[in-house]
Amino acid sequence: MTLTDLKTKIKSSDIAGAYIFCGEEDYLKKHYLGEFANICCPDEAFATFNHAVFNGDDVDIADISEAIKAPPFLGELKLIEWRYPDLEHMREGEKSAIEELCAMLPDYPYATFVILTDAEGFIPGTVKKPSKLSARLGKCFNIVIFDKCNDAQLAGWIKRHFEADGVAIEPTAPAALIFRSGHSMEVLNNEILKLTAYAKANGLTAIGKNEIDLVASPTLECDAFALSTAITDKDRDGAFRAIADMKGRRMEPGAVLAMMAKSFGELSTVSALLDEGMNAKDIEELLRWNPYKIKFSVNSAKKWGTAKLADATSRLRKLDGDSKSGGPSGFKIIELFICEFI
Repeated sequence: MTLTDLKTKIKSSDIAGAYIFCGEEDYLKKHYLGEFANICCPDEAFATFNHAVFNGDDVDIADISEAIKAPPFLGELKLIEWRYPDLEHMREGEKSAIEELCAMLPDYPYATFVILTDAEGFIPGTVKKPSKLSARLGKCFNIVIFDKCNDAQLAGWIKRHFEADGVAIEPTAPAALIFRSGHSMEVLNNEILKLTAYAKANGLTAIGKNEIDLVASPTLECDAFALSTAITDKDRDGAFRAIADMKGRRMEPGAVLAMMAKSFGELSTVSALLDEGMNAKDIEELLRWNPYKIKFSVNSAKKWGTAKLADATSRLRKLDGDSKSGGPSGFKIIELFICEFI
């Protein structure tokens, strides 16, 4: 089942049946499950009777069967939700029992049965090439795959969320927020709430990059990229301020070192593409990176050049490997790297 099909069902409130919500984007799974709950339990007073929730693997499937059979209380629909079972590693008998649950649903037309899985608990494959388990369960379940959104989809979603709360967002700010806080819609939703509250508390009518840098929480990748940029800019003070901030937030130095090696490797790639005659737009189209990341990467690559970036990348990878095999570790080796290359 496509997401469009699911939205059509929700719009018509015709949701009875069996579903598996799977994929990597947990925010969307929870959002659409919430839509199901609103349809099945319009009156929260009756949610105890009309919304049954089961958690994990230690669930008696007979209890789910009884929940399906029990009619809704003062309503037309009932939601039966099974959260995060590990379908991939279930015994054959348990998988057959789940199929039997699905087969009995036509006798209970008020029942909406949803299995909510995480990315490891059920691997569906793709619509064109489903996994073996997905092909099997797809005969009785509507399987909805919630994939990660791309940058363009996220930018539109961010803009709509800000506008729904009465706050505008500058045209380039969605890309800046994605670059700083990552691609998880759950994380981005929390950052939008923080930024909206900040805007209203300070009388702002629009959010821009300055507010995002001030309020939004950075990912490890963003932190490491900012540190790498400070190094390529020969900004020793900025680099050591970044290290001090990471220490204050108790970040794992090994993870920072590994991400720095990744960042310098990416800068080396950008530099090599520039050497081939590509411009920033060409590189963005080829690599499909966030435009903010492309902008800073091109600037840094031009300052250092391919040979020096390759040297720094090699050095970082060696430091990373040494730290994992009993050699020097901690922020000190990152600080020594800064002193070596600035």
